[in-house]
Order: sequence, then structure tokens, then C-alpha cells
Amino acid sequence: MSSQGELPVSGDYADHFDFLSRGPYAQFVVERRSVGRRPIRMLRTAQPAGDFSDPAQPDVILYKALRSEGHTVRDLGAGRVRHRFRKGDFDLQGPGVANHIVAEGSHELIDFILPIEAVREVLDERRPGFNGDFGRLHAQPFRDVFLEQLCMSLWRESEAGNPNGNLFVEGVLVSMIAILSSLAERQSVAENSSASPMPSRTLQEIDSFIEANLSKNLSNTDLSSLACLPQLRFTRAFKAATGRTPHQYVLARRISRAQELLAASDMPIVEIAYACGFASQSHMTDVFRQKIGVTPGRYRKEVRG
Repeated sequence: MSSQGELPVSGDYADHFDFLSRGPYAQFVVERRSVGRRPIRMLRTAQPAGDFSDPAQPDVILYKALRSEGHTVRDLGAGRVRHRFRKGDFDLQGPGVANHIVAEGSHELIDFILPIEAVREVLDERRPGFNGDFGRLHAQPFRDVFLEQLCMSLWRESEAGNPNGNLFVEGVLVSMIAILSSLAERQSVAENSSASPMPSRTLQEIDSFIEANLSKNLSNTDLSSLACLPQLRFTRAFKAATGRTPHQYVLARRISRAQELLAASDMPIVEIAYACGFASQSHMTDVFRQKIGVTPGRYRKEVRG
């Protein structure tokens, strides 16, 4: 997955909502809704059997099954599986992932498109720089009664015209993101307890690739492809070997490189930020302060005496 979560949908479409509204599947969209200050956009679709694979998109998409006939073969970035949706099942797609979805029968879904910036903001304190990867939740359908209630309250709110609607939607959005994060963490604990560490040779190849490309966008898709593993299995094996998720590991390497450049060069801090793969100088400053305890400028002064 994209470490920055800002990949656009390929072609002439701005995002997933635009892609489904105007793209090849537009004929299957039954209803479109949008609600909230930083809008949560929703689409109800009724689709026949067929290939409904989508290109990469920039946000987090929660799919809620309303009806399904037959099995579906799908891959949302964590490996290909075949299953049959039940009413109320959820599927989760992260940013920067081109999915593979082939339905063997007709089906109805509601897509809830959660803006990645809102997701990051909610999770910033516990998971700074979050890239939209909810781990095991991308691997298979899951169920949660409270999450289902929240989703349907959003759907109803889009028609209610409540004068306090934006405040209500903001609270629901925060709760939805918190539930997804909690579900992902619980499943990660169970998965990691039985994960096998990545072979040292593979880990060395990945480490060399990271070091050579720190200034670039390093996604889980790129790293898992290098290891020839599905994204979920790659993440588990990587964490078992290093004690960190790929994102945490890359972030630590970015900080370490920044420390080296701050101490040994006269490069402007903004140039160091981009050279180390941060989105901006302010992004590096925020991460640096959180991890090191001081700003980059203060760190440079201290190490140089």
C-alpha cells in the first residue's frame, strides 16, 4: 500500500467515487449519497456476475454486503480468496491498492468511502503517519454489529437534513475509524503469534532497496512484490523478523537518514525532508519531534555543539 495514501485513481478519474460514478461500472450504481463536512461519500450498487476489479484509489473504502448470490473471488491486497458474502459482511480496501474482484453471481453493496486524511487525523496519536493499512482486515470479510449500525446511521443521515448533521457525522466517522483500528489490532495479535520470520537474505534485499529509495514513496505493494509474498503474509513475516511493521521500519530509516544529514551536512532542512522521503518539512518536523523529542533544527544545533 501507499505509504502516503495519495495515489490517484488511474485514468481520468479523481477518486473511487468519481470512478464508479462515471466509469465503466456507472450503469450499476443505484444511488449516490454524500454527508459531512469532510464528506463521507456512499454508493449503493447492484451488479450482475462479472469482473469488477478496480484501479488503485486514494481513500479507505468499506464495502457492506446487502445481498450476494454465488461466490466471489477477490484480492484487496492481502492475497486472493474465494468466499460467499453474507448480508452484513464487510470488506475493506486501503489506498494505493488495485483490487481484483470477480463475482460468480449478482450482488448488492454499499461503498462507504472514508477520506484518508480524516483516517490519519483520527489515528495520528497512536499511529503517526498511518498509511491506511489495516492489516488482516483486508484479507477476508468480517462482521461487527456496532460498525454496521454506524454505517446505516450515516446512510439515513444523508437524507435527514439534520441541522447538526455535520457534528453527528464527524462523531460517527471517528467511531468507525476507531472500530476498524481496534479490529485490526486484535487480529494482528492473533496472526503475529504464529508468524514465521522472513529469511535473512530476503530481509537484506529489502533493507538495501529501502536504503536506495528512501527519497521515494515506498509502498507495501512494492516491498511485498520484492519479497514475492502477498501483502498480509509479507507484513507478518517482516514484523516477526524485525519487531516492526514495514511502515514503522521505513519511518525509522527516514529519521535515521535525516539525523545523519543534519549532523554531517549543511543541506537546508526542507531539502533533507524531501531527500528522506517526507511529504514536507513540517511533516518531518512533526515526526522528528515525536520520535526524537526535539525539532530537526534543534537537533542540528545540539549535535554540532
